[in-house]
Amino acid sequence: MHTIACIPGLLCTGAIFDGLAAALPADTPLQINELSDSDAFNTLAARIAEEIPPACVLIGMSMGSYLALMVQRLRPEAVKGLVLIGTNARADTPEAAENRKKTVNRARKHGMQVLAEGLSDLMLGTAQRDNPALRGKIADMAIATGIEVFARHQSALASRPDQSDALGAIHCPVLVITGSEDVITSPAAGAELARMVPQGAQVILEGVGHLPLLEAPQQVAALVARFLTDLPTSESLPE
Repeated sequence: MHTIACIPGLLCTGAIFDGLAAALPADTPLQINELSDSDAFNTLAARIAEEIPPACVLIGMSMGSYLALMVQRLRPEAVKGLVLIGTNARADTPEAAENRKKTVNRARKHGMQVLAEGLSDLMLGTAQRDNPALRGKIADMAIATGIEVFARHQSALASRPDQSDALGAIHCPVLVITGSEDVITSPAAGAELARMVPQGAQVILEGVGHLPLLEAPQQVAALVARFLTDLPTSESLPE
């Protein structure tokens, strides 16, 4: 069975994958690759590329999905499948990069708890926006990350490369999962990526925002389980 190597998103710890791990079969090999402390996107990706096991499936959420694309480019022989949740292959626009700086400044001024409250309103779908457990988990992960690491990760994202031109060279299966109410990485951005890879497919989860791993872990787990089942055997996978 392929090991699943999980890469969390911005302001998320490995705890973002708790619901997925609980919903998958108990014998599913699962490795959490926490984000390291760096303001350089390529350095973050290179460190994860060193950690992943051979013949693995990468699951990346948001920032983690951007890193997963780069990790696949660094070690294509090790990555046998990609599951990209809330993804976008494009680089930040100048406006988006500037907004990252403003968000860091707000966090420095008001604190991570206040930042998490605002982000919960932005990231969760309307049906889950008032869910205290989900909002609490978002706050816990934000506080655990801390302002300085958050600031460095925002810098890494603001300067990340556009990876759209490299998508045609990805020859492993790619599953894109997007919430229909995701206002951070739109369904259109996910659809574009899925179209540009040779073996890409997108699934849109209705009524879900930017955090399907929190909002709909059982649906995500079912999609991941099917994706693993449909993967070619190791003997037939291209290098």
